[in-house]
Amino acid sequence: MPDVQRSTPVVPLDIDKVCVKGVYRRVCLGGSGNSYCLDVKVDACIDLPKTQRGVHVSRSIEAVIKSFEESASGDVNRLEDYLKILAKNLLKSHEYALKASTSLKTVYLHRVRDDFVGVEDHIPVKIRIMVEVDRNGHQLNSISVEIKGMTVCPCVQQVYAFLENLQAPHVPSHSQRAKLIATVVSRGEKTIDIRRLVEAGLNAFSAPLYFMLKRVNEYRLVKKAFSTPRFVEDVVREAMYNIYKLCRDGLDKDARIVVKVVSYESIHPYNLYAEAGYTIEELRKIFEESNQKNSSLNL
Repeated sequence: MPDVQRSTPVVPLDIDKVCVKGVYRRVCLGGSGNSYCLDVKVDACIDLPKTQRGVHVSRSIEAVIKSFEESASGDVNRLEDYLKILAKNLLKSHEYALKASTSLKTVYLHRVRDDFVGVEDHIPVKIRIMVEVDRNGHQLNSISVEIKGMTVCPCVQQVYAFLENLQAPHVPSHSQRAKLIATVVSRGEKTIDIRRLVEAGLNAFSAPLYFMLKRVNEYRLVKKAFSTPRFVEDVVREAMYNIYKLCRDGLDKDARIVVKVVSYESIHPYNLYAEAGYTIEELRKIFEESNQKNSSLNL
């Protein structure tokens, strides 16, 4: 039968990515003895040389199915391991490709116990993981988590206290729900624990969000939040600092951390947004210099 994909394209250009997007699979971590299963949405991509008109799409689907079957039979503890297996199988299936890029999205229920508020809950976390592998063995990893929390405005709190001759934090302010997206990009086999990355992000808010709160729990949560008022800019900086402490010893110095925060303002008809990105080495220099001037940084 004719192999149209192997024919010469009319316009001879290399294509960076040709993807099969939105393949749904179920993955289980930890092996059969202690498994945690997630439903994931997978993208499988390869590059395409200018000498080839198209990719063999069925091969990409076959690689996805084969990879998840292989992973299910072994003790796989990380989602990145699934994606690495898939990337290597894509390169085996597509002999004309030089690199393969695989990614998945899922929702992970992160268990939280808050002794101060007095609750134990599961917080939904959106996860996106990407692994790229080339034929020279180079590997690029990207882990991204999206979580929501609460912030309290320190400006209104301080101004209200000043004008009413009161003592913060026992004064009113406006609060809002905020969304934080933290991404860590690294090379090679080294990666980080997703659960610890989520904790680093959650601790940057004035307070977390919980599904079930009785009246006493609500009081304690509000007390916690108003005792830690933070701008959206504060949340970015706190999250960056927390993630740096998590990554500095386990990842290479060129690993990059990017933090984005959206604040859904309660007293304004607009939202606020803040973003920052640094490598481990850049943060090391910044925090070491700051620590020499300000001993409050716990490095």
